[in-house]
Amino acid sequence: MEADYITLIRNEKLMYLNFETLTREIKKLTGENIKQVKDKINNLILDGTLFVDERGRISISRDRGYIKARLTLNKKGYGFASVTNRPDIFIPANAINGAFDGDDVLVEITNLKSDEEIEGKIIKVISRNTTHVVGTFIEGKSKSVVFPDDTKLPQIRIFKNDARGAHNNDKVYVEINPASLDTKTLTGRVVEVLGQANTMKAEQLSIIRSFKLKDQFEKDTLNEAKSIEKSVDYLKYKNKRADYTSHNSFTIDGEDARDFDDAISLTHNENGCVLYVHIADVSHYVKENSALDKEAYARGTSVYFPNHVIPMLPKELSNGICSLNENEYRLTLTVKMELDKQYNLVNSAIVESIIKSKHRMTYTEITKIFDGDPLVIEKYADLYKDILTMREIANKFKADRLKQGEIRFNLPEPFILENNEGEIVSIEKRMQDEAHELIESFMVKANEVVAHWAGDLPFVYRVHEKPDSDKVAKLSDLLAGLGIANQLKTNGDQPAAYQQIVDKIAGTPKEKILSYLILRSMMKARYAPTCLGHFGLALTHYCHFTSPIRRYPDLLIHRIIKSVLSGMPKEEVKVHFADVVDRASIQASDTEKNADEAEREVDDYKKAVYMQKFLGSEFEGIISGVQEFGIFVELDNGIEGMIKTDDLPMDEYIYDEDKMSIYGKMHHYTIGDTVRVVVANVNTLARQIDFDLAGVEKPLKNYIINKNKASKKAWDTKENSKNLLKNKKINQKNSKKSKISSKKSKNSAKEYYKTKSKHKKR
Repeated sequence: MEADYITLIRNEKLMYLNFETLTREIKKLTGENIKQVKDKINNLILDGTLFVDERGRISISRDRGYIKARLTLNKKGYGFASVTNRPDIFIPANAINGAFDGDDVLVEITNLKSDEEIEGKIIKVISRNTTHVVGTFIEGKSKSVVFPDDTKLPQIRIFKNDARGAHNNDKVYVEINPASLDTKTLTGRVVEVLGQANTMKAEQLSIIRSFKLKDQFEKDTLNEAKSIEKSVDYLKYKNKRADYTSHNSFTIDGEDARDFDDAISLTHNENGCVLYVHIADVSHYVKENSALDKEAYARGTSVYFPNHVIPMLPKELSNGICSLNENEYRLTLTVKMELDKQYNLVNSAIVESIIKSKHRMTYTEITKIFDGDPLVIEKYADLYKDILTMREIANKFKADRLKQGEIRFNLPEPFILENNEGEIVSIEKRMQDEAHELIESFMVKANEVVAHWAGDLPFVYRVHEKPDSDKVAKLSDLLAGLGIANQLKTNGDQPAAYQQIVDKIAGTPKEKILSYLILRSMMKARYAPTCLGHFGLALTHYCHFTSPIRRYPDLLIHRIIKSVLSGMPKEEVKVHFADVVDRASIQASDTEKNADEAEREVDDYKKAVYMQKFLGSEFEGIISGVQEFGIFVELDNGIEGMIKTDDLPMDEYIYDEDKMSIYGKMHHYTIGDTVRVVVANVNTLARQIDFDLAGVEKPLKNYIINKNKASKKAWDTKENSKNLLKNKKINQKNSKKSKISSKKSKNSAKEYYKTKSKHKKR
């Protein structure tokens, strides 16, 4: 065992031997053959457990004080090394030692000011995690250069034979020559030409490639998908499954939906009613370890952009046989929930079933029924009474969750509307209405029932852990500073206390901004093989079962359920799926995070493109964030931009992180304040929008940066010169006073934008 090698080296005092000597000594002690020993030692060197110094002597990295970490670089050159279960280590620009963003590295602590403020240097790059980059191709006579979109990476030299027909200003996808990674000049070859830079198609494709998303399926996967039956033979399955084809089943989705993985129906009895949540039986078609299964696992999730989707499964399944299309027989797994007359859950079951959806309804139509629209009511006369009953059931479920302490935010999402040519027509806010809440309420209940059903079986849970105590304390202080009393406790185990705050700020100008702050104080939901509960929903059991077309954990859960329903012994189920759920939980969490970031990048790019047409225009917005380097302002349509601190009116400013404000003798800016701004600049490549305060001249201090470029007028009088010099000193003084040094802050403008993610998926 490789772990035993570390014990041997330490106990037998085999430190600082060269490779050959260490190999011989371990061979003597273990009796293993020489090749086995060499392979294991090499593996320990490659993963950073063992360290080889410049003289070829081998030692244990940890014993030398070296820590394995993942490096995140800032575009200014410095970085942070992330280590599990401990604070990040700040790495100055002069201590990066040739490492790239995302590399796994060995770090040595050089300065320990406190438990939270740690500085270090890179000793060695363990593994390079940057193999491909996206960038802009600049053509030369004999050799050309690619400037990566990721400005933290250096330029890459491309020789003529490796250009793949790329032309000047093309966006390209480049494979880095591994041999050049440890040299001063990176070289590479163009793998794919994506199109001319600054075109919508090329930029979106660049983001897709940057996040390593696959927009094409493997040949084996497509062949499998095409071989699957195109329709369901009702006679074949009607006696093998629960037959719900006579139910008034229907789907509820958006107008532009293409795949339908859930349908609902209702029956009545003398004790109350039975609610059925029918979910597409994807696992019937996607067999374990098949090409379809392997690719679905690798993708982890479907990825949704404003104008198209990168699906987890090929269209033959996602839009075809697995989609609960109107008037077509479909195989499903059904969660059957028996409710009493007060709509309390009294019994439940999960069954294999066959259904036939009678209607493909939209959220808009459901809303019109709720509003009493006679035409829509007449169109769905066969469903009308059931829909009204379902409304009552959904409201009961919602009330129960609120009573348990569920946290409900009233947060609109920006919706990007494009025409058929891909041009952005508008960006507007869309709220979740009662129709959305109805279907969400039923899906949450079904997910809860399934998680309860799992018992002690291997399973993939959707977990949302209680907030970190430091973040809770920080949020509590911030709210108190804004005059909002709260009962938050640092143990974080109190979703009801959060909901009380949400209720207090409801309807106020600061509601949306403070809701985002509350969200950012919480943990991010993830997948785990252990049932840790869901803090936001105030549920002890929760999973994702209801979307197997677009999420791998749901598909895996279906497979586990069907193994049990087919009669597989419980112990056999445990053995079979024990390792799978561990791996799938990590993989699904990672792919979900990657997809979220890619979706956000595309959204931010399109927001920037849209705002180009409004350069010089004036808007009203709310201060959504305050950082040392600038103030963030969100417009009514959800688009956010930044006012640089240097562009605020001249004053003696102090940044107060705790109260999220920046103030001077004459001016004060706090989160939630309303301001009028002018669109000053748009950088589509960086996905950033710059604002200026409306009606405010640029302060004279701008000229301090480069005196030679200062306007003559600014230096016309002795008084102006004094003011400029005074302001320079004030800035230097305030820079030292500010709570977090900009040098060491992880919150660059781009990094701040990343924290403004869509509110967490349940």
